[in-house]
Amino acid sequence: MENHKGFIVLVDISGYTNFVSKHNTDSSNNKKLDFGQAHAEHIISDLLEKVINELDNVLTINKLQGDAALFYGIPGNDNNLSSEILKKLQTSFEAFNKRLNELKFVESCKCGTCADVGNLRLKSFVHYGDFLIKEINQFKEIAGQDVILAHRLMKNSISVSEYMLFTKSFTDIKDINSLGSIENRVEKYDDMGNVDCTVHYPDEKLYDIELSSKKSWFETKFAMFKYFINSKSKKDLEQKYKLISN
Repeated sequence: MENHKGFIVLVDISGYTNFVSKHNTDSSNNKKLDFGQAHAEHIISDLLEKVINELDNVLTINKLQGDAALFYGIPGNDNNLSSEILKKLQTSFEAFNKRLNELKFVESCKCGTCADVGNLRLKSFVHYGDFLIKEINQFKEIAGQDVILAHRLMKNSISVSEYMLFTKSFTDIKDINSLGSIENRVEKYDDMGNVDCTVHYPDEKLYDIELSSKKSWFETKFAMFKYFINSKSKKDLEQKYKLISN
């Protein structure tokens, strides 16, 4: 095992649990809908892939956890990694919301709940601390108290669904005031104590991407059919980013 000091980053899609549960059940007859579950997994995997692609060339992806992805980064001698993380987090939010707007055509899906795709949001958690890199079955996994802390922060008192949360250990080495709309908070945990954080709330208008043109009914139906016929899953992403064996 190797001990490192670096960045621990989690990105998480808000609204995933409700989105999946609604896709699992048809409210009209209370029957389980396998295709609805497949739609949910495909959409979440698609959105998560867009975020991962933005962060992957700056951070190392370590694990997929349902609707979330865990990354880490070890700074080099130039110490520019914190700045790169900040830039890529912003572009990842842009990529997520752009794709979300592009997926408006799924609202015509007959499973009844694809209309809720517009309620999905992105949030991120950034911490600077110590972690171990251990190798398990030829794959590397990060562990340690600071990794646990980063996960604890996903359960917090923030009432909105879209934000970037930075711990004090990160903001001590990187000023984030340039982001605008920030709030200093203290999150309290029984096993971790008080955790000082700074939260950035993105301006929704910055990510409100206007689509170039509206599709006709036929074009919408065809786009939806084409989109779902090429199904995408968490396993597909794990294979793409070499998190599991092919």
